[in-house]
Amino acid sequence: MGKIDSQHLERRAYVYVRQSTAKQVLENTESTARQYALAERARALGWSESAIEIVDEDLGRSGTTTEERSGFALLTEAVADGEAGAILAIEVSRLARCSQDWQQLLALCAVAGVVVIDEQGIYDPRNGDDKLLLDFKGTMSEAELHWLSLRLRGAMNSLGKRGELRFPAPTGYIWGSHGFEKDPDLAVQKAIEVVFDRFAIEPTVGRVVRWAREVGFKIPARHSFADGTSELTWNPLCVSRLKEMLKSPIFAGAYAYGRRGETKVIVDGRIRTARRSKSLDEWTALIQDAHEGYISWEVYLKNQERLRENAARRPNKGAPREGRALLTGVLLCGRCGRSMTVAYQGKGGDRWTYVCRGESGHGSKACWTISGPAIDVAVEELLLRMIIPDELELTLAVEREVESQASALNEQWKLRLEKAEYEARRAERRYMVVDPDNRVVARTLEGQWESCLQELEAVRHQYEEARRERRVQLTDEDRKRIRELAHDLPSVWHSPTTSPADRKAMLRMVIEAVSIRPIDVPERRTHIQVQWTSGAVDEWSILRRRNQSTSNAAIERIRELTELGMADGAMAERLNEEGFVTGRSRRWTAEAVKRMRLMHTTVRRAPTCGDRQALPDRHPDGRYSVGGAMKRFGVSGDRVRRWIKRGLVEAVREDFEWCKGAWWLSIDETTAKRLEKVAVKRRRSPKRKNARVVGRR
Repeated sequence: MGKIDSQHLERRAYVYVRQSTAKQVLENTESTARQYALAERARALGWSESAIEIVDEDLGRSGTTTEERSGFALLTEAVADGEAGAILAIEVSRLARCSQDWQQLLALCAVAGVVVIDEQGIYDPRNGDDKLLLDFKGTMSEAELHWLSLRLRGAMNSLGKRGELRFPAPTGYIWGSHGFEKDPDLAVQKAIEVVFDRFAIEPTVGRVVRWAREVGFKIPARHSFADGTSELTWNPLCVSRLKEMLKSPIFAGAYAYGRRGETKVIVDGRIRTARRSKSLDEWTALIQDAHEGYISWEVYLKNQERLRENAARRPNKGAPREGRALLTGVLLCGRCGRSMTVAYQGKGGDRWTYVCRGESGHGSKACWTISGPAIDVAVEELLLRMIIPDELELTLAVEREVESQASALNEQWKLRLEKAEYEARRAERRYMVVDPDNRVVARTLEGQWESCLQELEAVRHQYEEARRERRVQLTDEDRKRIRELAHDLPSVWHSPTTSPADRKAMLRMVIEAVSIRPIDVPERRTHIQVQWTSGAVDEWSILRRRNQSTSNAAIERIRELTELGMADGAMAERLNEEGFVTGRSRRWTAEAVKRMRLMHTTVRRAPTCGDRQALPDRHPDGRYSVGGAMKRFGVSGDRVRRWIKRGLVEAVREDFEWCKGAWWLSIDETTAKRLEKVAVKRRRSPKRKNARVVGRR
């Protein structure tokens, strides 16, 4: 009692309560009760009831670190702010299992004059002997945790290496007498099989998830409870769930333990614990063919390779994406052997270039570049010419594959429907056998029966919708269409519904890599080598077009037409009629004319009254011109054009006398009232304009 004086009693006494896990909180109730009882000791030492505060926010939190321990943080702040007079804990390990955290708390207590109290005694950190004893207790607490961890981890590793350590079974499996066994629910088994079958034909995880959303496919999830019962729910398939299934070796019939580990990282200047995935050779235990799998081990390894290749920002093929460049990920430089990247230009990426950057990352120049469309066309022609197999064999193979997918999905729907019907019948039987006078139980069972009937009706509706709209079952018309497409593979390739990602996926099924290198003598050509997945190689060369500039005659003609006041679109038509072409031997467009006109500083001459007349405000049929709308609503021409672009007013472009493609606006009374409100609102809000000007400063 001599170590506690009035200064300590004037401040608060904090009783710190902690258990390491939620299981300990539920099962080790005596330890928790002993910690709460420390409040009684604080009262016996002189603190009033109002001056005692119990800190139990860290129940279920480990003491190895201060991460997510809000109670320990509150305790530290109270000591630093001078609010604490004493800290009570049943033992040092309750406060911290890390000597660094323990020493920091003791240093604060020594400066703030806070005593530490446990079941054995009272310690003043300012006293040398007490400080030495507290240091020794903290060190032993940390060492004790290390020894406990070694014993527990050693036992778990020993069980894991024998395949006897039990951990939560993934959906599709349950624990049986001899290890993992397939879920006895056939609907669950079929759903898992459908997922792996679909990933075998889709290029990416995202495509499988989109397919599941389109057809209404759901994945089961079995939740187990402490009493040994379980509940099965059906949820939409998501990317994280699918990746978890694909990465789990359990579905390949292998027992695996120790696939993940912990490591220390520095985040914002503090040491944090992070989980990481280990490589296959670092796993603690791997026992193949330990139980029946949904896929083979070879398929599992191929799936892991596909997931690695599809990862973003990796120096490999990557997942097929929507860019128009066909050879992305499979194109190699014939000069240095590096992978070539793609650079898109133009609006919407309608032009692209293949680039080999060589040693540019080390200060050297890029290896070489080449326009992409010509290379893509050459490889595409070879592909469509070489992969046309026997039409009957292809037709039958495609039909079998589609029917297999449709049959598996249809079977999964039927099993879900059968399961829902069983649950409804069971709920009905339970309701029928209850005593009618026991109204509390009867109402509960009646509600469960009604819920099962609603679920049954929902599953039936989804199944019928899938059969009708999503083609779960193949009709004769579907089979006929499949045969037609199989007879004409090029039409499938060039179909507008076939996306660039689909074409790339089709190409990668038969082509392993494409190599190109430039040839300059005796003429500029590009040598192309295509390596097929079968190991065969095809090679040939195509002409490499030189970069040419627009002819002087075409530039001079653009000047002449500009002087006549002709619009860019009209000039493009005139140039094409007269046989002029661009520097790349293409037809002229309005954009190409404008670019060339600005490049050669040929600015259109402003019209004069003597040259031509201005457009009238109104068309003979009553429609407004842009100038007429400007006068009608008191706005600028740019504002009128924005109205047209946003669809606020109906407008069409038509030729009128000398003017090509003039805008004519159809404005009735309703449209006029709406545009007047927009114009007035715009004029009354000058703050927006001023804000933009200030921002540029």
